[in-house]
Amino acid sequence: MTSKVELVSVVIPTLNEAGNILEAVTNIEKDLAYPKEIIVVDGNSTDGTIEIVKDASFCKLIIEPRRGYGIALKAGIKKAKGNIIVMVDGDGTYEVRHINRLLSRMIEKDADMVLATRMYDPNKAMGLMNFVGNKVITFFYDFFYSQFLSDSQSGFRAISHEAIDSVELKEGDMAFATEMLVEFAKEGYNMVEIPTTYKARKYGKTKLKKFKSGIEIFSTIFRGLLDADTIRTCQKHWKENRLKR
Repeated sequence: MTSKVELVSVVIPTLNEAGNILEAVTNIEKDLAYPKEIIVVDGNSTDGTIEIVKDASFCKLIIEPRRGYGIALKAGIKKAKGNIIVMVDGDGTYEVRHINRLLSRMIEKDADMVLATRMYDPNKAMGLMNFVGNKVITFFYDFFYSQFLSDSQSGFRAISHEAIDSVELKEGDMAFATEMLVEFAKEGYNMVEIPTTYKARKYGKTKLKKFKSGIEIFSTIFRGLLDADTIRTCQKHWKENRLKR
């Protein structure tokens, strides 16, 4: 559980985000009220992203030659020194000024993870296909793992470093975020949400491959159920965590 914030390590995976990354890291540096380090993990961008991050003296840059969302995040988490990890995309779509809300909620609820949910965003910038896909994935995840999340695919979350170090995460791409939720549920970690807004990407193209990622995410959810004790364990943890909400 997380009762205090000593140092926040913000881990940002990037690949060709030259048009967005400077605004994202500058806003985090300006708005985050806690002691912090900002770690950008780049997958060998060719559009100038690396040079922009190098010029931002308040950022730490890691070059990760292997491509993959999960690979980048794991590389950043491995180097992170904070007791809290904040993961967020570098494409400017998440409202990073809400980062302090994540941390306040984490302390308030003594939580192991806080996700920023986009499901109540009045702007509806996510897009219909992504919205529907997210709702379906989240329904299955919540049903099988006895959780109460509304946005399981949020890439903006605060996580206890101690908790994430205690689980084994193998996924290398988009399913990494779902695998994290599966393993946290199995361990009985307390996961809560805060509402946030979502913005349309200003520059560049999304790296999300919807069909491929969808298959990988559902495979991760169902693979986590192969252990016969998983459902019983999650139901037990559900009863315990329900009292904390």
